[in-house]
Amino acid sequence: MDGMSHSALADPPAPGGGTRSLVHRQRSWEPFGLSDATADHRQEFVLTGELTTGHPLVAAGPHRFHDLQTAVEMVRETGEFIGQTHFSVPANRTAVFYRVAVATRDVSAWRASTDARERPALLTSELRVRPDKVIDGVPRSLRFSTLLSIDDVPCGSGSADVVFLPPVVHRNHRVLSLATALTALTAPTGESGAGRPADPADVGRSHPETVLVHGPFDLTHGRLSATVRIPDSWPLPDGAAEGHVPALVQLEALRQTALLAAGRMHQLATDRCTLGSLKVHFRGYAEPDMAMRCAAVVGLCGRDAEGRRLSPVTLTLAQGGRAVLEAVVTVVEDL
Repeated sequence: MDGMSHSALADPPAPGGGTRSLVHRQRSWEPFGLSDATADHRQEFVLTGELTTGHPLVAAGPHRFHDLQTAVEMVRETGEFIGQTHFSVPANRTAVFYRVAVATRDVSAWRASTDARERPALLTSELRVRPDKVIDGVPRSLRFSTLLSIDDVPCGSGSADVVFLPPVVHRNHRVLSLATALTALTAPTGESGAGRPADPADVGRSHPETVLVHGPFDLTHGRLSATVRIPDSWPLPDGAAEGHVPALVQLEALRQTALLAAGRMHQLATDRCTLGSLKVHFRGYAEPDMAMRCAAVVGLCGRDAEGRRLSPVTLTLAQGGRAVLEAVVTVVEDL
């Protein structure tokens, strides 16, 4: 029988993110010292966390669904800690998640219950972590694979890739990113100032202060572009202190743009829509206090096995004419 050992998280979750618990799952032969140099060096963990309805970034909608990016954020919060405590990654290296994917089995499993405020649902991620590019016993990167369940009901799967950057390399990346962004400020990009924000209902939110995307919104041949502006009052999660826009905020901008574009293109009921899948490639840092635009290309409308309408959306989040991330999502209408 596998052994289990509890671990404390290195950093607290973002404001309103609920409690987290990480457990290391030992394989049956490990307590007896039977592993060797040729053994499989993967490690397994069980990560659990509450799907709170009070999070200002991912739970500000009509509470029909739990947001898919919650699963991404839970894994992101633990990646650096797992690398340091179980794979001997030096504490001075910075964990950078550059590729993430999550897919639901059935969006009905992500519906929020009516008593969620009184008893938050519990998201469980069964993690398998594999080291990669190992030099002198220390991996430069880790590959995460996960099976997801909500209140013990299987609800999806995911993967993530994280690279650990030494201090000099990380600092050089940040300097180059900022210099590129500042150069772009002086070059014509065709970007105009932000107009009026989208209607909260059109992006799956309930309050104007939680809307990130601003018009004008011109939908032409399935293409839509929006200006992204972060409200000054938003409490930002970890990452803002490092001088860049946190990944969770970027994912929320993608989600809002995707719902807006797919809803307008296919006349979907956006208050009944959620993301059925999410695949993201982070290509660079997004600098704060600089304009961003999110461009969406909406695909053909189809139906899933249950007859729900769904549509793929390809997205690019850009700043100063350079892509900071690219993504493909699926918007699902669950009437």
